[in-house]
Amino acid sequence: MIIDAHVHISYLPGERKFPGVKNVLLSSMKENKIDYSVVIPDNVPNTQCADMKTLKLILENEKKLFSMGTVNIFQELDKQIRNLRKLSKNRELCAIKLFPGHDPFYPTDKRCHPVYTLCIENNIPVVFHTGISVSDESCAKYNDPKYLVEIAEKYKNLKIVISHFFWPKMEYCYEITKNFDNINYDTSAIADPEVVNASGGWNNVSKILKAVALEKPDNLIFGSDWPMCPVEKHIELIKGLGLSAEAEEKIFSKNAIKLYLLQI
Repeated sequence: MIIDAHVHISYLPGERKFPGVKNVLLSSMKENKIDYSVVIPDNVPNTQCADMKTLKLILENEKKLFSMGTVNIFQELDKQIRNLRKLSKNRELCAIKLFPGHDPFYPTDKRCHPVYTLCIENNIPVVFHTGISVSDESCAKYNDPKYLVEIAEKYKNLKIVISHFFWPKMEYCYEITKNFDNINYDTSAIADPEVVNASGGWNNVSKILKAVALEKPDNLIFGSDWPMCPVEKHIELIKGLGLSAEAEEKIFSKNAIKLYLLQI
């Protein structure tokens, strides 16, 4: 079984309508032998990537797709938290995604703390966007893993997921966070050619990933960042690490099922 724990319903050339993108996703999953995917909404309504409200409509009764929630900490935060709490209690969300770097805030911002409390209450993870942006490398100052270490120390029962390994500084990301049992990692975007080149090449990315797989076998989750990044390259990256069948199974499915409490 393969679960892609990091995808989006976002703009595709030739397919701008989100229900159509969902169908393309399902076709891609079938082609790449992916059984389930976890869809991440954007935290603002826009025409480029489906937000929570849109996902709720287009994913209804879709058994192969699960949804995260998200929040815009700059607008009506109390109202959003109430909605997230309700959805989380009803198990309509498997995690909450925050976008430091995409938005100008740090994970230590006091406005984020109600999200952490909510996640602990409902035993779901908080997922952090990390790393640079191709158009703005300075944005990584907001999502440096050193801030996630502060959160992990303050909230020891909070399940944390680092997306994108703070590329291109993947080794730094792992070294500073590896001693925290409540910090997990998804592999989203790290097999994308642009990310690989910026992060020291395929062999270097593989070396870092293999270290995580061997040292923290229960904390590594497969994700691709579809449709921005190629799914097949991410599968190739995992299969090329030379791991045992048991270790691969954990990365491809078992860790995600346990972390996100997926009803499969």
